[in-house]
Amino acid sequence: MKATQEQMDAADVPYHYRDYCAHMYIDYKECRLTSGFSWRTKCAHELHAYNKCEYKEFKRRVAIAIEEKRRRGLIAA
Repeated sequence: MKATQEQMDAADVPYHYRDYCAHMYIDYKECRLTSGFSWRTKCAHELHAYNKCEYKEFKRRVAIAIEEKRRRGLIAA
């Protein structure tokens, strides 16, 4: 994890967003708060970066789960 517990507490990150991509969520949330009314267009890059990080993390977790099932013999290689 790149964001520490103190950083997540200071940024009021909800518990369900406290994962490997929390540092990206903090950047996105900060952009939303500072951009005012036009945050949808100004923060598109931060949102895309956060969503991409979440997708990569999901794919990593799925690959780990498949590998564990292969080791247990539940899935043929």
